[in-house]
Amino acid sequence: AIIAAYDGADTSSSSCCPAQWLLIANTMNSLSIFVTFIFLVSGIMFDILGGRNCATLGCVILSVGLAILATLLQSLEANNDNIIFANTTKPIIETILFAVGVLTCDIGAFFVNVAFWGFLFHLPTKQAMILALSNSCFSCASFIPIVISAFMDVSGYTLPSALLAYGAVIFVGSGGVCWMTVPSMEEYHSNALMVLGLPIPKRTVKGWEGIKEQLIGAKKVFTHPDHTTFHKISICVLSSGWLPAFVYMSMADPLGQEIFGEEGGGDGFSLGISFLKINTLVGLLVGPACGLLVDTFQHPSEGLIEICILMTVSLAVVTLLCGVANWMAQIVVLVAVSISQTIQLLLVMRYAVLFAYPNRVGVVTGALIFLFGAVSLVALLFVTLIIVFTKSYLFPVRIVSAIGTVAWAAYVVYIKRKEPFPTSPTLLPEDEREIAKNFGVATIEDAAYVANMSPDALLKLSASSKIADLRRLSDIALSGEASQRLLRVARRNSSRMSSKDVQRRMSSQISFQKEFPVPAFAWNKVRKGSHETSFDCIITAFNGHGGFGGRNEPSIEWICSAITNDRDDPRRVEAIGGFFGPMLVVSEAYGMILELVVHDENGRTQVAASCACYPPGTLDSDGSVMKTGGDRYHFGLATFGVAPTFTNKEVTGEAFVQRLTAFKQDSEWDQRRKDYGQMWYVAVIGTHPKYQGCGYGTLLLDVVSNYAQETKHDCYLECSGPNIPYYEKCGYDVLWENEIAIHGDSILLAGMVKKYQA
Repeated sequence: AIIAAYDGADTSSSSCCPAQWLLIANTMNSLSIFVTFIFLVSGIMFDILGGRNCATLGCVILSVGLAILATLLQSLEANNDNIIFANTTKPIIETILFAVGVLTCDIGAFFVNVAFWGFLFHLPTKQAMILALSNSCFSCASFIPIVISAFMDVSGYTLPSALLAYGAVIFVGSGGVCWMTVPSMEEYHSNALMVLGLPIPKRTVKGWEGIKEQLIGAKKVFTHPDHTTFHKISICVLSSGWLPAFVYMSMADPLGQEIFGEEGGGDGFSLGISFLKINTLVGLLVGPACGLLVDTFQHPSEGLIEICILMTVSLAVVTLLCGVANWMAQIVVLVAVSISQTIQLLLVMRYAVLFAYPNRVGVVTGALIFLFGAVSLVALLFVTLIIVFTKSYLFPVRIVSAIGTVAWAAYVVYIKRKEPFPTSPTLLPEDEREIAKNFGVATIEDAAYVANMSPDALLKLSASSKIADLRRLSDIALSGEASQRLLRVARRNSSRMSSKDVQRRMSSQISFQKEFPVPAFAWNKVRKGSHETSFDCIITAFNGHGGFGGRNEPSIEWICSAITNDRDDPRRVEAIGGFFGPMLVVSEAYGMILELVVHDENGRTQVAASCACYPPGTLDSDGSVMKTGGDRYHFGLATFGVAPTFTNKEVTGEAFVQRLTAFKQDSEWDQRRKDYGQMWYVAVIGTHPKYQGCGYGTLLLDVVSNYAQETKHDCYLECSGPNIPYYEKCGYDVLWENEIAIHGDSILLAGMVKKYQA
């Protein structure tokens, strides 16, 4: 239809010259290579917006793309040179607009397509089927030109008008259906929580740096020395299988005319229509069936050889029957081409799962499609030259399908002999650290010890795409036995800390004592404290137990109420103590603890308020007080000497662990501190309930503010939403706010800053 519009001819005619077909075909293929990057962008948008918003936005973008194409085609049909710039630049501008329109449509289609991912945790045992349905959308879209053509015949609309009508249907109809049926981000996270037992992060890719890290990670996967050669072979083989399908997709009409000859009449045009119909049926039936089959496999490598053999057979059928001027033979060829296209997408999915750790499967899939697409583009230039010189479409089809058959047959033999597929995905150092971090350690060996299994077994379980395996892994990490083993690892690693590190901690404390003495306005009330003397004040202030009255910290109440509302319950007290104890140990060693002391009614000295703070440059490398699994973390655990109850859901219950996990990962406070840069950080501040309302906490904040003024830095802290007015009175301004929600129950967390006053 586009070629006819360029010609000013009737859109029902399939008459055109080879140059026009080659121009459109190669333009489409070039754009399709670029579109693979949109796959990555759409995945990131799903991560940010959720399925419902992503699908609805995709419908809007798709409608805009159709409007651009309709406007361009209207201009071409009217042959109005004044519509788009001058006559000399008109072809260039029209080509650019055509590319923009197609890409805009593709962006919208991808956004809608990835919305299928929103159902992944609604049907956790049918994830491959859901992804296969997502891929089948592309095949089913082949039927849309037939529908539009029929609409034009019935209504008498021109192609531009039909595209505008189609865009209106997408905007209103599909957009409305997506808004009503696709799960929202909240539903997606809620179902993931029920299935996995733990909340998943709100964002898995964070900003441009996160995208860059993902792309670098994908590069490392493909350049891993153990698999580089096999990746190169696989990309070339995938390219050889894609070419026959592409030729049929883009050149079915002239290919049909050549096969059936002049006496075939309209059979060339019928071949193109037949391909669209068959491709749709195969997408509807074969794609989901393959997904259901894959869901029965215990390991991603299972069934791959059989799928590769089916791919080889499909290409062999195309090679043998593509030139037969018989409709039954051509239907068999079209079915084989459509099956090979569906299998190709399935293989790419499984290949990425085999070699990539779950957190980078999406970007590896996109990179793999881009790589074999780029290789295919080079091969298509070769096909174009053959068509130009031989004036034949059939001859290059036979060549590329024969090459593909041989390549896939050799690939099957290679796989059987070499068995190149790994038993577990390629783990980059950062992947291993992420796995180990889930167990509170820094190495796979230590994580395996905490999990009480071999390192190989742990890696296989961590890399599994099975929901049951992921749930089992979290249950192991959050058990009482794992907590005890973690404490033993912490003691062992802490004892190995170098004397240089110990000396560094001691010298930093001496330096802090000299450089930051208690200011004159507070010297008779405030002193430098320790984790032992501040511990009781902090946990009582945050939990509110002991019958002293007062109010506790809102975010801690939100988390601990999942255990019980009784503040004196030993489980609550133990969990809070296990959380703050190691933190205070680390604060004393690497930062400083300020205490405001008073004399009680018996004349005894008592810590009424305490504040743990960090001078500029003293936080851990990731912006945290103590990086999970790092030296500080293990030092804090070992010195405190108590296994962390807050990671033991056998004691605290699953709901507590879910809230604590969501609070830590969705607040993203470590990264926010790291991004903010040098500042005085108030990590913990609390006033004992007996002394709340006396201005003691404010005085400690004033001491920290005094230090910040001396060093010319800002003061930075985090607090719960209800405490924002208090800190605003102390001179702090809200820098960011983030709502943490579990099962519809939420707490607001804010980052606040008190700027240095020059």
